[in-house]
Amino acid sequence: MGGHRQARLSGDARAAAQDHRQLMAHAPGRMLRGLSACEDALAALGAVLFAFITLAISAEVVMRYGFNRPLAWVDEISEYALLWMTFLGTAWVLRQGGHVRVDILLQFFSPAALRRCGLFSSGCGILAALVLVVFGTNVTWTAALRGSFKSTGLDLPTWMVLVVIPLGGLLLLARFSRMFVEYYRGEREFGAEPGH
Repeated sequence: MGGHRQARLSGDARAAAQDHRQLMAHAPGRMLRGLSACEDALAALGAVLFAFITLAISAEVVMRYGFNRPLAWVDEISEYALLWMTFLGTAWVLRQGGHVRVDILLQFFSPAALRRCGLFSSGCGILAALVLVVFGTNVTWTAALRGSFKSTGLDLPTWMVLVVIPLGGLLLLARFSRMFVEYYRGEREFGAEPGH
């Protein structure tokens, strides 16, 4: 009886280990889909901000020149929205292959040289994203601890304006890291990104 129970436990352990292996095999795909969904949602938020400031600036022009009653908050909100749009959409634009690059010489490179270019550019992107995350977090955290405010009409806490910098940097870090892995594995060809 004891041997039968031991065999059943071993079978249960094997089944659990198999389930764990299957779960882990699909984890990178789920993480990548999650990253893409996050990028899509934040890019959509950036698009909403763009539409909002377009309408707000148009209303400001009408109010200022049509009624001599300017909307004082529009300039400040537009500045903040531009910062937020930039950092919310940068990782999405990178995924789409929409960032500017000079690729006139790429046609003369061998596949191995293109792979090294991809690794180098992704590595540089990882370093730049790390700088954004580390220094952006430091500045945002310091502003929050000091309780500093933007001394303008809206009196927003400074950290609320700056928090998008480390957030956007974190998304860029994840996207550049993914690209680095794809170049390393040979799953991505440098210069053949979408949009080019």
